[in-house]
Amino acid sequence: MVLKILFSSLLFLFSFECYGNSFSLDETGAYFKDYSASELQKTFQDLYYETYIDLPNNEYPRLFAKNLPHDLSLMDDQSERNRLFMQILMPIILKVNEEVLEERELVLALEEDFALHQDFDEPDMYFIEELAKKYDVTTPLKDTRRYIKMLSDLKKKVDIVPPSIVLSAAAIYTNWGTSRVAQLANNLFKYKLWYTDEGLKPLEDKAEPYRYKIYDSLEDSIRDYVLKINSNINYEIFRQSRLISRKNGSVLFGKRMDWGMILDSNLQNYAGLLDYTLTYYKLYHLDDATLEDSYDWKDE
Repeated sequence: MVLKILFSSLLFLFSFECYGNSFSLDETGAYFKDYSASELQKTFQDLYYETYIDLPNNEYPRLFAKNLPHDLSLMDDQSERNRLFMQILMPIILKVNEEVLEERELVLALEEDFALHQDFDEPDMYFIEELAKKYDVTTPLKDTRRYIKMLSDLKKKVDIVPPSIVLSAAAIYTNWGTSRVAQLANNLFKYKLWYTDEGLKPLEDKAEPYRYKIYDSLEDSIRDYVLKINSNINYEIFRQSRLISRKNGSVLFGKRMDWGMILDSNLQNYAGLLDYTLTYYKLYHLDDATLEDSYDWKDE
């Protein structure tokens, strides 16, 4: 009920364009684009989203900024800037993790269905093949054994990445959202494209022929990063640690598995820096957070 009242007010407030900025609303949430830091802060305050931590029931509103404020680096108070950065990213991270959980539930359902019927139908096999391509799962096995093996491997790979890790990594890679790559390309993790003229040209005078990938939104950047962690061989240690937590039935706390991110960056002592960031800002409290329930606001 609180959520419905909130978004009924939201529809009223944004039935017109504010400050020439872009705002849209659909069944998944409210989307903001090209807001300044002060405008976004005020919008969050108006909607009672005033902190990045210790929210009621640990539930985050479905408020999704498509890009970072262009003047984020101009904020005088660094603590305030960092808080806004985390407020912006947390709902987006949870949204991406929701998508991954939906895929995981399908994998688990297929596994249960096979245990009951001892067979896969054509749509199931097609779905498994496509998901295996996405998560870089391969096997030389044929027939039914192929899909049993793929499902087993997918169950290890298709899972959430703790918000504390994603948020800490984004802060480190972008200097809390102020980097040129984050501002101009919505690229939160310095994702590179090699041997192409597409993308954002690096300022550094290096011989390596790469560009920084340009994303349409922060959500796309986070989605790419989570997929990389779930598919790339460099994160096998992290995934094994996550699997242990799953088997123990515990919350997937980033602090228990951040050491497995050692190959995520060339920065010296990156895993330690990651652990420091999520510990200092108490981001481990975010790892059991959820988004508020969604519904079709257009019918209200």
